[in-house]
Amino acid sequence: MEINYRIAHSIPGRLRVIIPALKNNTAYITIERMFSSLKGINKVRIEPIIQSMVIEYEPDVVGRNMILRYISLFFRQSRFDSLDRFTFQAGPDLRRDVFRSLCTGFLILTAYLRKGFSPRPDILVYAAVISTAYMVLTHGENKFRHPDVITGIASMFSLGISNILQVAMITWAVNALEIFHDMRRSQKLLYI
Repeated sequence: MEINYRIAHSIPGRLRVIIPALKNNTAYITIERMFSSLKGINKVRIEPIIQSMVIEYEPDVVGRNMILRYISLFFRQSRFDSLDRFTFQAGPDLRRDVFRSLCTGFLILTAYLRKGFSPRPDILVYAAVISTAYMVLTHGENKFRHPDVITGIASMFSLGISNILQVAMITWAVNALEIFHDMRRSQKLLYI
């Protein structure tokens, strides 16, 4: 089953394709970057109002039929991605950060609930602390100037080592807020 598209015009080196599926997929910058990274394609511009994609390419490197095959494969796959409605449109790094944050939050919650049964730290508490440290240190570029790292260090000194789970919880909360801020910023960049 081929994707429904229509060639608006085609000259060697330039192709305009009307793609109705662009109405449902608003990650235009991501799509442009992905197609621009293909060998032989120089420039891609999406015009969302008329649901078209203009592709400038090198005809001696990649042919028109190959580009149409790429378009067909990409939009066929994206039509069946049922999670697109429920997930945010962001890069893989930000999605990975969100996944790590959710896993760490679950570990912290489980360790905190279990702490009522056993006041001594157990393997779950250590796993939550290690997961929090890993989540914090893998997010962002300048590690020691991030608010979550500063919060972790400050809360470690103020709460002490005996309250390590509370330190992990506070650090996780600051990191989660930072990730949500990054999500909002990436959503705004997609619509510019």
